[in-house]
Amino acid sequence: MSEQSATIEQILEQAIRFEEQAYDFYVGAIDMVKQPHIKDTLKDLAAEEVKHKEKLQALVEGDTEALIGVSRQKVLDLKLAEYLVAPSLGEDATFQDVLVVAMHREKSSHEFYSTMATIADDESTKTLFTFLAQEELVHKNKVETLYDEIVYRDN
Repeated sequence: MSEQSATIEQILEQAIRFEEQAYDFYVGAIDMVKQPHIKDTLKDLAAEEVKHKEKLQALVEGDTEALIGVSRQKVLDLKLAEYLVAPSLGEDATFQDVLVVAMHREKSSHEFYSTMATIADDESTKTLFTFLAQEELVHKNKVETLYDEIVYRDN
């Protein structure tokens, strides 16, 4: 294995750990809320993280099909996380609290991968980081859209 492929594999392994942490976050948040529809939404978000982990694992195994068309995919960033303060989560956390924390987590991941794409030395690593940043922006958009549809609509 070349030094470059070892580095890409390490990047993917770290990304997989991020997905596992996000999954753990959503599963843990299920116990913090009481309403069944909110629990179902959190289960759906956790399932999305499993899908993203599977996609990353496929990349580790050499299936680069997921990288095709990365730069063509445009995702709207609602930028809600940029204007909302993330609370601490505890037993009395609301669905709104969980969504705001989730937005901030996805935003941080997106920013990390975007920054790494700008400093990567070779094109394949840049492409990989761009792909990962885009995936995180998709996650962020999904959570922000939920917030917009559920929290804003209810107010």
